[in-house]
Amino acid sequence: MKLFPERLPDALQRGLAPVYLVAGSERLLVEEACDRIRQAGRAEGIAERIRLSADGRFDWNELERATETGSLFASRRLVELRLPTGKPGAEGGKTLRAWAEADRDDVLLIICDAWELNQEKAAWFKAVDGAGVYVPCWPVKPDRLPQWISHRIRSRGLAADDEIARFLAMRLEGNLLAAAQEVDRLALLFPGRTLALDAVREAVADSARFDGFRLAELVLAGQPGGALRCVRGLRESDAPPPAVLWALGRELDIAREVAHRSASEPIARVFGALRVWTSRQPAIQACIRRVGPARLDAAIGTLSRLDRIAKGRASGDFWVELERLCVRLAASPGRPGRAAA
Repeated sequence: MKLFPERLPDALQRGLAPVYLVAGSERLLVEEACDRIRQAGRAEGIAERIRLSADGRFDWNELERATETGSLFASRRLVELRLPTGKPGAEGGKTLRAWAEADRDDVLLIICDAWELNQEKAAWFKAVDGAGVYVPCWPVKPDRLPQWISHRIRSRGLAADDEIARFLAMRLEGNLLAAAQEVDRLALLFPGRTLALDAVREAVADSARFDGFRLAELVLAGQPGGALRCVRGLRESDAPPPAVLWALGRELDIAREVAHRSASEPIARVFGALRVWTSRQPAIQACIRRVGPARLDAAIGTLSRLDRIAKGRASGDFWVELERLCVRLAASPGRPGRAAA
């Protein structure tokens, strides 16, 4: 059954299908569809998640072996199979077809990083489509982007007219990830409110100069001076601390997970499992080499303290402590950054 991403949540409320194929070139939509399927699995009591990556050397017997023993936590498991090329080959196609046609308790989620429409003619695809759900994730066309943004705004508990959606679509030039991040930022700035165009224009202009995502980039890239200037710019522009912490924490948490998992897994596989874009990987690797897993763990703890300070639940100067954290993480070993008070 073919379902576009916006229809997936309603279908998941009616229960899980035995197999899902999420494929397409729009990474944001792929990631969010997979997250919804995982959440639905947890809601149905699926506590165990098995992750496999079918690269060129993949042994397709691993898919069968992954579920031939009993689950440690429950009777059902979610098996995630990442298929980078979208083409399983003859052996893989036969294995996937057999899985789709079998009666199983486990749920299979196939994630394709590359996809071509002619692959919908393959026998394995037809078996998966017949037994479960196919979620195609294509880029949103320019004329439909304002509608996509309007839906996104409503999903975040905000209200806005069509003019705001058109402004954001024009401002973000079809970058779906940037649009999603901007809407999330607006939700933090104006929680539960009806957006006004002038306020949105001002917020977007501010984010072009200094925002939490830019701060995270500077920290990961090892630029203590730039990070310090960015924090001070955020402070002077009265940026909301929750928005800053959310953006910085998101990137540091990814770096921390990569640092820990890459100790026992190939880092390329870890990046693929976490859906980290290729353009972001060098900065994350540089941060891991510079900081290390233990200091990244400590940084997440410091962010929790900063969140309590921002909410008045702990004492301290939020901006000064944020400066110290960011400069400390961005500075190279043996060259501690200096954050002036």
